[in-house]
Amino acid sequence: MNDYAVLVVNGGINNIDFYKNIIDNAKIVVASDGAANILYRYNNDVDYIIGDLDSISDDVLNYYKEKGVIVKKYPVKKDKTDSEISIDEINKMDIKKIFMIGAKGDRIDHFISNLNLLYYADDIGVSLTIVDENNEISLVKEGKNFIDVRKNQTISFVSLVGNVYGITLKDFEYELDNYDLHFGSSVLTSNVAKKERVFVEIRKGSLICIKINNNV
Repeated sequence: MNDYAVLVVNGGINNIDFYKNIIDNAKIVVASDGAANILYRYNNDVDYIIGDLDSISDDVLNYYKEKGVIVKKYPVKKDKTDSEISIDEINKMDIKKIFMIGAKGDRIDHFISNLNLLYYADDIGVSLTIVDENNEISLVKEGKNFIDVRKNQTISFVSLVGNVYGITLKDFEYELDNYDLHFGSSVLTSNVAKKERVFVEIRKGSLICIKINNNV
């Protein structure tokens, strides 16, 4: 068992089997409110249900309560999303690595909010990675970064917070040396890893790294 949490949020999961290994090896599995409905539908266990409980069905809530699942209920009117609150609760358990699944769905506003949680988690000392069947999304910060990938895997980078300065990419098909990225540019889309570990250096700023599964 690894020292990370899986946080399931109420977006969309098309193939639960894709996540079997990551769920089975997690220290804890947390369902953010209505995400418990998804886990129940696929007969998956959960350790915590966290949120305002306005999306979870009564039958599912009662089912997990009877199994001894810890439920932490918050007010409906609050200053944070259930996903953000769940990250806070996991952080209180001194778990500093989280894989979020179910982050994408029909609500684009929810997905963008979840992307912003990459920054929030980093600010409180938590490493957050968003995973789905097609993508793995993480934050790359200032300094020297070595990223484990698959050879010939498609990798994209994007800035959500402004200009990024002094970007160096090595072991990619398209390499860069001390490049300044202007906010809004798409130049870092669809690069290709040439080795199983690539190098990214940022002098100032941060990037969202998106690893694309090869079947996409």
